[in-house]
Amino acid sequence: MDSKLVERVGNSFRNGKSIRRNLPLKGKLVIDQKLPYLCVYRFKEEPDQYIASLLKTQGAYLIVHESLEISSLLETIMEAAMDEFKSFMIAEIWNEGSPESQSTFRLLYPEGKVSAVISTLEKGFSELSHVLPRIKVKLEPSLERRPKDFSPLLTLDKIRETGSLLIGIAVPPLFRDKDSVHSYPLFFRKIQRKFGEIIKRGAFELVRGQTESKFVNYLMLGKTKIDNIVRSADKRIAAIDEKMNFILSVTPVNVASEWEEFKKNTFSKAPNFRYRLISIDPEIEKRKLFNIPLEDIEHTTLAFLLRDKRTELEKQLLMLEERGTRKFFHTSQSIYGDLDETTIETAKSLLNFEIHQEQSEYEIINAVDFAQIANKELEKYRKAFPRLNLRVKIKESVSGLLVSGPELSVGKDLSIPSGRVNALIQHEIGTHILTYCNGHAQPLHLMYSGFAGYEQLQEGIAVLAEFLVGGLNINRLRLIAARVLAVNALIHGADFIECFRLLRNEHGFAEKTSFNISMRVFRGGGYTKDAIYLKGLIQVLNYIKGGGELENLYAGKYALEHLPLIEELEHLSILKKPVLPDYLLTPEAKEKIKRIKKGINLNELVT
Repeated sequence: MDSKLVERVGNSFRNGKSIRRNLPLKGKLVIDQKLPYLCVYRFKEEPDQYIASLLKTQGAYLIVHESLEISSLLETIMEAAMDEFKSFMIAEIWNEGSPESQSTFRLLYPEGKVSAVISTLEKGFSELSHVLPRIKVKLEPSLERRPKDFSPLLTLDKIRETGSLLIGIAVPPLFRDKDSVHSYPLFFRKIQRKFGEIIKRGAFELVRGQTESKFVNYLMLGKTKIDNIVRSADKRIAAIDEKMNFILSVTPVNVASEWEEFKKNTFSKAPNFRYRLISIDPEIEKRKLFNIPLEDIEHTTLAFLLRDKRTELEKQLLMLEERGTRKFFHTSQSIYGDLDETTIETAKSLLNFEIHQEQSEYEIINAVDFAQIANKELEKYRKAFPRLNLRVKIKESVSGLLVSGPELSVGKDLSIPSGRVNALIQHEIGTHILTYCNGHAQPLHLMYSGFAGYEQLQEGIAVLAEFLVGGLNINRLRLIAARVLAVNALIHGADFIECFRLLRNEHGFAEKTSFNISMRVFRGGGYTKDAIYLKGLIQVLNYIKGGGELENLYAGKYALEHLPLIEELEHLSILKKPVLPDYLLTPEAKEKIKRIKKGINLNELVT
């Protein structure tokens, strides 16, 4: 290898600079940051795509043709690493092609005592049996920690001299059948994500045991840079999401007139809702979506999040084509999931709760007054996010309140008690718009347009915000409980009239309220999203009770199950700390959060 290139790589590594170098004969060197380890894969003819992809999960890897002399490069990197880490790990990884090792990972390590690093790697590879039960791990103390018929990477004397650790990992041929005719890419993705974690955990054990370092969590050993492939994919997916404007496309534009017609027909004839014309061609947008090469993304966490969002967008585009048909309902179910018995029983208990519905003794606030109050609240965030056009608009085509990106739309006929104003402000602005703003400050577009399934967590935080500012009353809880039972009725085959009667006759809701709940659930052909308000609230309460910090949920728009992935990106300094709503800092809110941590029933949110 060219000595000048080796010198440049050494200087860059020593100074903690990112290194990305194409090498002769299809080789590649990537070192994202100054790390205490390097994964190496040598090939003879063509690189194996699966082994190469396993290496690309790491923040430091070298893929190289076996004919290229790389010992001087490795020695340079090792010596530079010693100054900071006092140790260094080289993991050579190769494809084990022998038939007798179809499902056994061989871990080759120096003879002598099994170190914490080897134990960590053994445990990690053993856990792959959760993905494929026949996977096993074999520990082999050996002087020859390299593929058969390959020369040593380094002399043993050099390894001992620097105090480095050289290990070999022989990967069984799991990703193709024995005749190499068929491959298993979906299975590979599961192994790939876990493999990336295993190597980082092993390297973390090494550096943790040797010296104090900047790495306080194994997640910090990953890739801190977002490359152009990720940026392009993220931008293209977010553009399709924003262009679609899904909520507006499935919200009726004639709710007010249909309510009058419904009354005129003595609530016996189902309304005929009309919708905005769809301004995109779903077929073309789906083609754009699947032309995005997510398979080329090396960062497995980001690849997972983007792939998950692509699947959701595909379903939403399909729903636009199905709008007005029963198929719309079935696809909606596949996005928002089934209703579990716990949520249904919780909804029933809230509707049967002994506290009577509160009679409003507050001044009534109209759309114009509410918009003025909302605009004043937005001023706080305009200062923190001056590049965003945060705005409030009063619209005739909107019923109630609707947030879309940086805009809060207020229905022209809005009429709410003054005692509920701040609760709704914090629901819509302190949650939905603030997380949009925080997401905009991140390097990923989907942090503000929303990862797959983000809405349940969003609504859970938003309803909780109403409680924390003292504006969550029994009427509001009954409303979100009623939405669950309306969705349940839809799932079990009820029509609009039956749902309306269920709410009015059995649960005592006013006629217009029963109409509005039914409209939301039956719009588009059957929209099951409205169950997520209660599901999300239950989810967030359980999260806080389990020790979760509410502040972690404001960095953007994502699902609670994505939180470990979001925290990984934060450890890697890819994501920034969010701006938090003011109400979280109030003594009232802090005291209520303490109560939640001790355990609180939903009924207690209003007592």
